[in-house]
Amino acid sequence: MPRSILIRTPNHLGDCVMALPMINETHEAYPGATVTVLVPEHLADLFEANPAVDQVLRIPTGHVHGLIAVMKTKDIIARHGFDIGYIMPPSFGSAAGFKLGGVKERIGYIADGRRLLLSRPLPLPTPLNSCHRSETYFNLLRRGAGVDLEFVQPKLFVNERDLEVASAILGRFDVAERDAYAVAAFQAVAPSRRWGQQNYTKAIKRIVVRFNLKVVLTGSKDEATVGDEIAAAAGTTEVINLAGKTNLRETAALVSRARFFLGNDSGPAHLAAAVGTPLVVLSGADDPSETSPITPRKRLLYREQLDCISCVKNTCRLKAEEQMQCMKQISVDDVLEAISGLLEDNNQRGHSN
Repeated sequence: MPRSILIRTPNHLGDCVMALPMINETHEAYPGATVTVLVPEHLADLFEANPAVDQVLRIPTGHVHGLIAVMKTKDIIARHGFDIGYIMPPSFGSAAGFKLGGVKERIGYIADGRRLLLSRPLPLPTPLNSCHRSETYFNLLRRGAGVDLEFVQPKLFVNERDLEVASAILGRFDVAERDAYAVAAFQAVAPSRRWGQQNYTKAIKRIVVRFNLKVVLTGSKDEATVGDEIAAAAGTTEVINLAGKTNLRETAALVSRARFFLGNDSGPAHLAAAVGTPLVVLSGADDPSETSPITPRKRLLYREQLDCISCVKNTCRLKAEEQMQCMKQISVDDVLEAISGLLEDNNQRGHSN
């Protein structure tokens, strides 16, 4: 008898992209099953048009965390009678929602005092954070299904309609089909991961001149004002700010057409890797061995000699001159050199194909 499987996704863009290998291979682990993802509604676009997903259930904004999330999850899933549930978030509440929602077999990692809520509690890899987070998610499927699956890198499926919509958006800003452009995500959510508005402005101005490219800025609505400031400071119409003007699928399609992506280790960088776009990633407070976008087409700028590197703190704890050295020691020249190397790699790859 076919089984119904429910997967509770992570709550953040980068983690959802890192979860794609697990989600995309669930049918392989459970032939004939139906696969449903339960996802915060602002991330649901990631899973639309994905052939590995049969149904998308959305958690409304404001119902993602806390007791209200537990009850909302129960309400959303109870009527479906799911046979198997995979719970990616490590929270007590996500497991409680599956338990109350009647999911028969609940599989997740042991964390946050939720062992008794799981029918298949699995210990986290040791030592903690010893492998890439994408593999940690994937191993949940391997161990839960008892199937030796081959890990594949994250892949986001962009279709023709997505590309047509992206072209229409670009056309409204005088970017034609034939125009080559780069994409820059100029802000990370955590202050400790930000290279800074001034640095991005300088780098973008030089990208336009040196590589004869337009530059499309991407980001959230909250970042739109900074994007406007960067575009204005660039002093050229070749810089287009689309921050806050596109949804996730539109952003993914825009990025998929770009010559390269520039940004910090954040959600948009993972999105770029998942659609196959070459990228330059600035890394500091994050730990690349655990969370860096997975792709062979990447240049990583990372000051590994610093004692404080990969602190995994959202705010730098150091003061005065020592503060944010992981970002301050990455110069605009470093970024331009990395882009040159990346484009040279791409040209060689193109000639070899």
